[in-house]
Amino acid sequence: MSDPAGRLHWLDRAKGAGIILVVFGHAWLGAQAAGVLAPGTLFRTVETLIYNFHMPLFFLLSGVTFEASARRRPLVRGMKDKAIRLLWPLLLWTYVFAGFRFLAGGAANNPEGLSGLLVWPLPPRDHLWFLWALFLIQVLGLLVAVPGKSPRPAWLWLVLALGAGGLVSLPGLPLGPLTVNAALHLGIFLLGIWLARQPPLPSGLPVALKAMTVFVAVQLVSFALPETVLGFQVVAALLSLCFIVMMNAPQGDGGRLGRVLERLGQLSMPIYLAHTLFTAATRIVLFKFTTDATVHLVMGTLAGLIGPVLLYYALRRIASPRLLGF
Repeated sequence: MSDPAGRLHWLDRAKGAGIILVVFGHAWLGAQAAGVLAPGTLFRTVETLIYNFHMPLFFLLSGVTFEASARRRPLVRGMKDKAIRLLWPLLLWTYVFAGFRFLAGGAANNPEGLSGLLVWPLPPRDHLWFLWALFLIQVLGLLVAVPGKSPRPAWLWLVLALGAGGLVSLPGLPLGPLTVNAALHLGIFLLGIWLARQPPLPSGLPVALKAMTVFVAVQLVSFALPETVLGFQVVAALLSLCFIVMMNAPQGDGGRLGRVLERLGQLSMPIYLAHTLFTAATRIVLFKFTTDATVHLVMGTLAGLIGPVLLYYALRRIASPRLLGF
């Protein structure tokens, strides 16, 4: 379902719920690295449940919105726009994080020396790998989508998605740190382009319950599967598809919770870029008072969501948020 302006409520809600998982996932990993959480079965289980699909979800959603925007611009203009939108924040926030770790010193989980301030942005560091991988994928997408006067047939995107997933699963493929994440997520991005051409997603409680049942079943089965590239892609695609169907269940804007998720989804880029600064700073401060894991996780997650949103609105009052890559 979409509003009169054509904005998809389920897509924003899915991005909002996804970015909460991103922030919580990094708070979870950060708490373990800091010694607040023990690296036992519970830690690994929660990590697997989140990392099975939360970042592939964003590649799928990027694919959903890609073709309509890509075809509005000439090829060169489209590539320039993607570079500004994705490479500028990659460059800027590489040094923002390096500077933060340098200033935090031993209080940071991964302290940074003075030489870290001179680091090259590629291969990307920390969670910024997503920006570089998405840039490479979208450049490839532009080469297919933009040339010619007619949109590519929907079946072509599905064939390319299946082909990309199969190709990257071949053993011995020469993928390095600059290309591996783009290769792993190319198939699900192309699947998103195909999905955008399909009829509207089913909605309603019965459909949502079916999607939730499949979602839970796939999560459970994933623990018994061997760790393979093909298995990762299949699990990620199934979970992401079920997740967006679940996000499409509410009618209209989905009530207050739905509106909150939609707003977080619309602000997912600033949250994604800046959240680790706020979660890490919160963890450093909390260590002076408590090592309670629940307190660290709740406060770290809230800080990682609220801090970047406040930063976005503060910046918007004086300059364009795009200056910080937002």
